[in-house]
Amino acid sequence: MNRPKKQRHQPVHQSELDRLKEKLAKKNQELYETKVERNILKKSLSLFGPLKPGRKRK
Repeated sequence: MNRPKKQRHQPVHQSELDRLKEKLAKKNQELYETKVERNILKKSLSLFGPLKPGRKRK
């Protein structure tokens, strides 16, 4: 059985292309914000260390 090669989906309208570009830009912004948050958490963990069970910080 022969299977056709996968073809790239070409956007039909310019508006669809614009919508996809906006969606990509939004996802890239979310990714950037998530990386910044992760870096802040990593930095705070390196400064203050992990909280051990049973110990409370002041």
